[in-house]
Amino acid sequence: MLYFSGDTEVGCPFGMPDKEFVAKFPGRKAYRYDGFSMLVGYVMNGNHAVGEPIPVDRKVNFKKHPSLHACGSRCLNAKGHDCECSCHGKNHGLGA
Repeated sequence: MLYFSGDTEVGCPFGMPDKEFVAKFPGRKAYRYDGFSMLVGYVMNGNHAVGEPIPVDRKVNFKKHPSLHACGSRCLNAKGHDCECSCHGKNHGLGA
């Protein structure tokens, strides 16, 4: 599973309590971590987290043996979570 905030890949996902999330990111949507918190993560530089946590608004399953076909409108407008094109999930569902 790959996690994204917009087109930025996010690592080290964790739950941020709802009250803290709303105060830090007013008006932003993200995936639920559980019934009391929202999913956030860090921008990664290699194996190191950089900066402050950001909301996770997309989750993409990148297949184990992808076809790596050219990324196009089918990927950009995808509604599901599975991706196997050359963008490695970066563009998956961004146009929807």
